[in-house]
This record gives sequence, C-alpha cells and structure tokens, in this order.
Amino acid sequence: MKLTEEQLASYHHDGFVLLENVFSNDEIDTLCIALMEDQRVDGPCLITENDGVTLRSLYASHTRHPVFERLVRTERLLGPARQIAGEDLYVHQMKINSKRAFGGEQWAWHQDYIVWRDADNMPAPSQVNVALFLDDVTEFNGPVIFLRGSHRLGTLERGASTEDHGSGHIDPDAYSLTRAELADLVKQHEMVSPKGARGGVLLFSSQIVHGSATNISPFARRLLILTYNPVSAAPRPVGAPRPEHLVGRDHIPLEVDRGPLDRP
Repeated sequence: MKLTEEQLASYHHDGFVLLENVFSNDEIDTLCIALMEDQRVDGPCLITENDGVTLRSLYASHTRHPVFERLVRTERLLGPARQIAGEDLYVHQMKINSKRAFGGEQWAWHQDYIVWRDADNMPAPSQVNVALFLDDVTEFNGPVIFLRGSHRLGTLERGASTEDHGSGHIDPDAYSLTRAELADLVKQHEMVSPKGARGGVLLFSSQIVHGSATNISPFARRLLILTYNPVSAAPRPVGAPRPEHLVGRDHIPLEVDRGPLDRP
C-alpha cells in the first residue's frame, strides 16, 4: 500500500489524511475479538472511565496479543507511515481509546509531541500517528477534531509538569490548551473532524492540535492509535524511563508483513 502524491501533500499541508476501506469488516471483527480478550489484563496499561469500570484506554496490546503484534507490521499501516517518515520505524506507543455509548468522555485540546518531549526526552516531532476505526466514526459519537494545518505552528509551549506519581501517565489536562488559545487558533485554522466507516485509517502528525467531545450518542467509538517513531529519533530519557507500555523500548526496525490479518 502506497500513498499517492496527492495524499502525501494533504498530510504535509493539513497535518492528516484519511484512507477509506483499508480493512475489511471480517478483519475488524477479528481485531474487536482480540480487544475483548486483551482488555481482561490487569495493571497500569488499562485505564477506565471515571466510573472505575468502563474501558477508556488500553495500552501496548501488540506486546501481549498475536493479532495486534501482526497488525503493527502490516503493510497497510507501516507502509504509509514509513513513506511519510522516510525512515525505518518502531512502535513508540499503541493504545485503543474507547468511547462508550451515552457518555464516553472527552479528550482535551492538545498536541502529542510536547508530552513525549518533556516526559521522555523525545528529540524531534517526527512521529506518525496511525488511527484505525474499529467502529463507524460519525459526527455523533465523539470523533477526533483537528485544527487543520496547526502542525505547522510547531510546539506550543505549555510549561507543564511531567510529575506522574509513579504510574507513568501524565495528566492530559496539564498540557491542554486554554479556551483563549483555542479561540485564537481557530481564527486561522479550520476545525475539521475526519469521519468514516469501520476499517478506515487516519494518519496524523504528532504536532497537530486535536481533541474530541463526549460521546452522547447510542453508538460506541473505539479508535486504535499506533504511534510509529523513526529509529533515529528514539527517546533519550534522563533518569528512569517511563513504563514500557507507554514508551516502547524495542527500537529494532519493523519489517513489513504483507499477509492477511488472521487469527493464529
């Protein structure tokens, strides 16, 4: 799978590009079954909503489940990411963000790279985020909203604390934009929310400003997000690194897998 010149230009100009019908319904069903199996895991890799029960985020499934281990190497994801980065890649982070029907919580407006820079000493914003729709994403169920082209502003400094109280997770609100900042940014950068059927793939920059609203619809929205990072730009932590489920330590370049996404 290869991006067209037009798709590459869209990514670099807008900060994102949407690819439709990348995975079949059967393949998405396979991934959803694998997710149900993996979310039984205990520990800090599983984050719940405020009710303490409902899944909000699940990290590093590719290190525990063979279906996800194969997914991160599939040509349909790794290929376009390598084309954008122009270098060999490894998985910096994998997570599945789940918004339940009737109440899946919001994600504040933020950029990704600044957190990794401050917390992990990531040297450059060269990561490529690849999001796979596990459910249909509509205007009703809390789609990700981007500020088109905001990645070209560079890093918006926060002066936030990376104190994590031992969990490794950084408080996302510490890096969120203020209302005044957002109001100013949208004067120059259009708000847009790419949507599509399950099986679509959304590639986006680690510098683009984005967020999402609470899901008040009766339709769940599960989004699998892979962050690929160039091997040459691996973090250089000062002191003890954050847990491996948040910051991948296997920097061996990924080899492309061209086979179907089947269960073992």
